[in-house]
Amino acid sequence: AYAMYTSGSTGRPKGTMVSHGALANAFFAWEEAYGLGTAVHAHLQMASISFDVFSGDLVRALCSGGRLVLVPQELLFNPAELYTLMRRTQVDCAEFVPAVLRELTGHLRETRQSLDFLALLIVGSDTWSGADYAAIRERCGERTRIVNSYGVSEATIDSAFWECSSLISPTDSSVPIGRPFANTQLWVLDANLQLVPIGAPGELCVAGAGLARGYLSRPDLTADRFVPNPYATRPGERLYRTGDL
Repeated sequence: AYAMYTSGSTGRPKGTMVSHGALANAFFAWEEAYGLGTAVHAHLQMASISFDVFSGDLVRALCSGGRLVLVPQELLFNPAELYTLMRRTQVDCAEFVPAVLRELTGHLRETRQSLDFLALLIVGSDTWSGADYAAIRERCGERTRIVNSYGVSEATIDSAFWECSSLISPTDSSVPIGRPFANTQLWVLDANLQLVPIGAPGELCVAGAGLARGYLSRPDLTADRFVPNPYATRPGERLYRTGDL
């Protein structure tokens, strides 16, 4: 389907090879979790084409028969113009990074406006604070679903999501990443790929139908990060070591 280049810790770009099957799996998982084509129909597209979130926005809209509204890059940190565009185009689904949403939240608070026209607001690509969640919750309608998503390019954009209505306290340091999407499994493991006790630190590892084939022309790196899954239920299943603790 595509190869998405990202910079590693060494600064050397690595191309993640994502198959048609993995991307199709991601769409069907979003369709089930988000109500694509039934609850949401018009999607805001803010991500650069160089990020995999762009592919997610494109697939969610077009494969569900929806509309995709492209946002000029200069509007991302111009909250007044961004809000005007959202109202004018009647979008009902938008995925933000926390920094852009924080700017928009401030504008909404100052102008006493809201996002009550949104059916689904997704936040992803970075850690999201509980305080920021509480601030945007005040500017959304009761029908607006607010979701925090987590994912990596190597597992086709999104692996987990948290429905924020169940957030315990706005003072929590960060919003949880929640539970895996359909056909995805998550484990917190130690260096030997053994499960760690509840509450103990470990590396988040991902398995399932969304795993990429590996890194383009990087067999050694592929073998290091995509390893045999010790918890597999079928022969040949792999596990991706995210490096996230």
